[in-house]
Amino acid sequence: MRARARSILGRIAAIALAAALSACAAGGPSVPPPELLASHNSSDEPKVVQAGLGAPTDVAGLPDEPKEVSDPLEKMNRSVFERNQRFNHAVVYPVAKAYRDVVPEAVRDTVESFAGNLAEPMVFANDVLQLRLQAAATTAGRFAFNSTFGLAGLFDVAAPRGLPHQSGDLGQTLYVWGMRDSAYLVVPIIGPTNLRDLVGTTVEFVAAIPAGGLLSTQIASTVNNLTIAGTVASPFTKLGQADQMAELEESSIDFYSMLRSVVYQKRQAELQEALETSGWTGSRYAASPAGEAGTAEAGTASVSTASLFGVPIPAPKEQGLVANTFQGGQ
Repeated sequence: MRARARSILGRIAAIALAAALSACAAGGPSVPPPELLASHNSSDEPKVVQAGLGAPTDVAGLPDEPKEVSDPLEKMNRSVFERNQRFNHAVVYPVAKAYRDVVPEAVRDTVESFAGNLAEPMVFANDVLQLRLQAAATTAGRFAFNSTFGLAGLFDVAAPRGLPHQSGDLGQTLYVWGMRDSAYLVVPIIGPTNLRDLVGTTVEFVAAIPAGGLLSTQIASTVNNLTIAGTVASPFTKLGQADQMAELEESSIDFYSMLRSVVYQKRQAELQEALETSGWTGSRYAASPAGEAGTAEAGTASVSTASLFGVPIPAPKEQGLVANTFQGGQ
């Protein structure tokens, strides 16, 4: 009798286990057929495709940076962007064309090197605030080397000798300090940025004049002339790229969305580099053994997200223009 009861209980347990496994299999994430994923015009296309990954239980494991462009002010941004483009076509593009036609390339390179050298002290200060000591040392070496052997920065003689330009600005510093998510913003004349970087740029600009007040008169004059000259000269270093921007605009279906995606990816690469090399966050955001794979993967993820949300991916011709236009510092 007891043996028979055990046999019945065993069968019931087996049936219950099989039913549970069947329910788990039926409740798993459903993957749409390939033809549905390939079609962007289907009304049945899922908005988000999620992998069956368990959510992290540790709050520290959650990502701190946004995975897509945050643009809650898109309507206003597009209006400002259109006005900026009218200004570019009326003023900036003609001036840029004249600049390229009249000024020899060697002179343009000299102007760019000079303006970049003037910005090195601010880069150094932000690298120190971020505890990126190696980047700070490289920046200090660049400034000393180019200011002497490069004839006051007219020539970049440091880069060929293993001292490349480093990223470093107050917006990046605020990001390292914890101000992660920030809405995309288009500012009149200035162009694409975000709220965090706009605050950083404003503070750096305002701090340029009174920063030397605590020093002696001669040193204060030198520092003020240095930072003010850097502020004035920097925009002219990008005039040589304005014609590439115009060509990029002509080849784009939605120039606003494409430019937003490119600016976001470039900025995220700089921010990710700061997280991985900072003494504050380096242990947590250390790069993978593949070297710069973390940064590359961040850019790839942005492209994937942009494609999922309908942001146009640059065509091969546009990719080359993007690489040329956005090469170097921001």
